[in-house]
Amino acid sequence: MNRKKGIFFGVLAGIIYGSTPILAKLTYLEGSNTMALTLYRNMLSVPFIFAMLKYKGYKKNDFKITSVECKKVAILASLGPTMTALTLYGAYNYISVGMSTTIHYIYPVLVTAACILLFKEKISAEKIVALILSTAGIMLFFEGSFNTTGVLLALISGILYATHILYIDKSGLNDIYPFKLNFYLTIFASTYLFIASAVSGSLTFSLTLKGWLYTALIAFFVSFLANTFIFISVKNAGPTITSIVGMLEPITSVVLGILILKEPVSYKNIAACILILAGVLVVTLAKDKPADKTVSEPNQVGDN
Repeated sequence: MNRKKGIFFGVLAGIIYGSTPILAKLTYLEGSNTMALTLYRNMLSVPFIFAMLKYKGYKKNDFKITSVECKKVAILASLGPTMTALTLYGAYNYISVGMSTTIHYIYPVLVTAACILLFKEKISAEKIVALILSTAGIMLFFEGSFNTTGVLLALISGILYATHILYIDKSGLNDIYPFKLNFYLTIFASTYLFIASAVSGSLTFSLTLKGWLYTALIAFFVSFLANTFIFISVKNAGPTITSIVGMLEPITSVVLGILILKEPVSYKNIAACILILAGVLVVTLAKDKPADKTVSEPNQVGDN
């Protein structure tokens, strides 16, 4: 494992995810909707991932995965890109985005608890302190009216994403080259989301040219880059650290909202950002334990 490498890619993923709402709002103005955006960002990322694999020298036989790996990827695709997105977006219909996001970010706590209770892993004091600071910061974003259905959907989205992060680490899928894993993940997710979009009647093709361009940008940065970076982060830093540094996502959204959308600045949001950053810094600056300094395994970025 290479903890610093894992943190680096986890931070990049969080920043990219946090930038998405800005582009998402632009696509909605150009005829899209949340379901369509989630579907198209997966579908449009497939050519980018395929091009990367061909660039890395992948041939026809290199794309093959075993039947066991295929089943595991099918399960993984149903968790993060599909059910997490659907439940979180569903929560937006009942409670504010701020409250939905706050409840959703229970997932780092769930990941840490599962690692301790289910997998009997030892969690360092630095991780506990970082988790407390970051969670306190997330709670400061809590706002809006209470609705049982919305809260339940947001909570389920957090549970599903925690399961997604843990499944990446515990299923053995990290032995697959990250871009190859993401290639199959997006194919399965696109299939699930197409069915969900068709059934719900939210499938639309009436985007403007700008709308399709914005969607392609989201596909490139989120489904192509950020989703792959999560695999690399979990493999090198573990699920707990990956989930903690992922809390940079709401900070990025807040900062970009202020800079680009001219949203108001509040002392509460500033305090939240400071606490989350403090938590991320704690795990970033913590010294590697001897066990963390093992040689990186193959199938990481730059390996075939």
